[in-house]
Amino acid sequence: MTLRLAGLFADAKTLWQRERTLVLPVAGLFFLLPSLGLLLLMAQGAVELESLSDQAALLAFYRKFVEANVVPLMLAYLAVDYGIFALFNLYLRGDGQTLGQVLLQTLRRLLPFLVIEVAVSLGFQLGFSLFIAPGLFLFARTWLVAPAYAARPEAGLIEAFKQGWVRSGGITWLLFLLVVAMVFVAGVGAMAVASVVTGLIATVAGGGAVPEFLGYLLLSGIGAGVWTALVILRVAAYRATSPRQGT
Repeated sequence: MTLRLAGLFADAKTLWQRERTLVLPVAGLFFLLPSLGLLLLMAQGAVELESLSDQAALLAFYRKFVEANVVPLMLAYLAVDYGIFALFNLYLRGDGQTLGQVLLQTLRRLLPFLVIEVAVSLGFQLGFSLFIAPGLFLFARTWLVAPAYAARPEAGLIEAFKQGWVRSGGITWLLFLLVVAMVFVAGVGAMAVASVVTGLIATVAGGGAVPEFLGYLLLSGIGAGVWTALVILRVAAYRATSPRQGT
């Protein structure tokens, strides 16, 4: 079994084209809207943030922001996780099901998926605090744990972690890191271009709430695209590392 970067992206493109009519509403509802809400929430403190230049003051501002908005932040992250799991279920368990059936299936199995997300996140943060490299290694070695659980929830969480570790063996985990880096860099570049374009439009229009909102909407759309691309690429990687295609 040899993974190739071009083959991975080609399979992801095929997956996107096959289910895009169902993927788009999921991405819009669970990726775009939460991102837009958080951007609008953060925009309320933009004036105060721009006046801060000291690093300690910036950290204090963000800490205060999180403490004041812990509930909407948790709801936004929960929505994103639900959307990720829904897309995994759509591709790996959703043959012949309607979108409503997929979403219901996702809700029923959400708690174990959240356990996976928390465990993977804690492992990454712990490893990242140890000179960065261990965090990246753990991130890549657990990249397929969530799709492994989505594909075979009856096998349990331990088997999902085992599958994620086995499927990322050898140098495969380095390929996963490269894929994530490529998507991340493309997303950051798109956001930078979007910020410049929307800034120019706002200047020409003389400012106002409408151009500002459209700018936030565009940035949220790009962020939703990044989330969607990463989920579909993880599905493609899971398929490519399966003994039989499409498991």
